[in-house]
Amino acid sequence: MDQAMRTKRISPGRLRPWADLGSSRDEEEQNWLITLSDLMSLLLVFFIIFVALSRVPFSEKGKGSIPVQGGSATQAEGESEPQALGREMRAVVASLGLGDQVSIRADVREVVITLKEAVTFPSGEDRILPPSLPILDALAGMIKRYPSYEVEIAGHTDDRPIHNGRFHSNGELSVARAASVLRYLMDGHALDPGRFTIKGHGEQRPLAPNLTEEQRAQNRRVEIRLKEGSREGFQESRISRTF
Repeated sequence: MDQAMRTKRISPGRLRPWADLGSSRDEEEQNWLITLSDLMSLLLVFFIIFVALSRVPFSEKGKGSIPVQGGSATQAEGESEPQALGREMRAVVASLGLGDQVSIRADVREVVITLKEAVTFPSGEDRILPPSLPILDALAGMIKRYPSYEVEIAGHTDDRPIHNGRFHSNGELSVARAASVLRYLMDGHALDPGRFTIKGHGEQRPLAPNLTEEQRAQNRRVEIRLKEGSREGFQESRISRTF
């Protein structure tokens, strides 16, 4: 009798409901883990795609394209706004392959874009050459986005006397070149003329001693200076010539 009772207590029929319950719980946990794993995989895929798209190099967007941005340039830590603008312009210059003809200098107060004669004007003339137009277009967009910045355009020449029917001195040529740049910016981009000053320094502010052809080429240039500040200094004289 005792043996029969023991057999009855451990009969499979009485243990089966507990075994089925444990199996059901295991299956539910496995299904939950599978669902969570699928969700995490999808999130990982979306994150990888987002990072990949945000890091596409500028050069892959097409050589000669101009970056179009709205609002302020993104400033790195410890970087002033003019320095951020200078970095933006360097990217434009690099994309156009004009790094040897256009230089950018930026500090905490201003940005200076220097265009050599080879990319801006024919020798002895004030007619703008086509290679400089994309740079001027990008610059115009930057000027429009930052209305608090004043713009100074200055023409420079070497020390060789000019001999043609239009210009009687290097001072006149340098003013005419600065005016041509201003005219291009005004005609095509609807900028406020009150923000601009043009200057012609002729041969009076050389970068190099004018002893070799390479040095003279450095001195023949147009400098475009962007700086934020009061308009008082700009209201005194809109055209300044140095002969």
